[in-house]
Amino acid sequence: MQMLKNQHGFSLLEIILALSILAALSVMTINILTTQLSTREKVTDYNTQKHSINMAMKKIYDDLQSAYISDQKSLTSLNLGARQIVPQLYFRNNNLVFSTSNFKSYIANSTQSNLAFVRYYIRPDPQNSNKNQLIRAVDTDMSESIERDDVGLKEVLDPDIKEFRVLFWNGNEYRQEWDTTANDTQNKLPKLVKIHLESYSPEGSLDKQLREANPVSQQNRKTYMLDTTVYIMSTNGISNALNPSGSFKWQ
Repeated sequence: MQMLKNQHGFSLLEIILALSILAALSVMTINILTTQLSTREKVTDYNTQKHSINMAMKKIYDDLQSAYISDQKSLTSLNLGARQIVPQLYFRNNNLVFSTSNFKSYIANSTQSNLAFVRYYIRPDPQNSNKNQLIRAVDTDMSESIERDDVGLKEVLDPDIKEFRVLFWNGNEYRQEWDTTANDTQNKLPKLVKIHLESYSPEGSLDKQLREANPVSQQNRKTYMLDTTVYIMSTNGISNALNPSGSFKWQ
């Protein structure tokens, strides 16, 4: 009987203290998990965006490296058939359009040409007018202008692009425009093309809230930039392609 008298339960103060400690530990655990999840999300988004812009640059690089034009004397060997637009390269109105031989036929014994027109351009995101997309369009028919919205197979290379810029080496300096149908560059390909891509970094939920509250903050978003120089390897018999000369140095 004496032992039962000495036993007693927790006091109210002890219970409150224990619950307070458990609550504090729970809050700390939740904060740590939230921080880890947020960090993981940011790293994943950044890696995804970095992969996106790198893949975009690779596609532009590969297509331009195989850019192709031809004079009228060799058109019969291109198997153009009913195609009405001859191979060319031009950059105007922020549209980079050129023919490339970077395509292959996967049909056995096919006489299909490996030529295609490729177009790179920027358009507003249909779902979000505050964002611009880098688009790649491919047309293997070459019978209508690829600048038409209904021509070519389109894909979004970068969903949040800030800037897409190209420069063309004319033998002495870089120029901002090029057209293989113009007088000074008729039937001529630049041997070097500089490509610049700049893409916005992914936004977190807090970044989106701040930008919606203050649209000007769009200008302060972080970006990821990528630059490269393409050397057009083959001009398929065109002897008057413009090559580097003078004091040009690789950058």
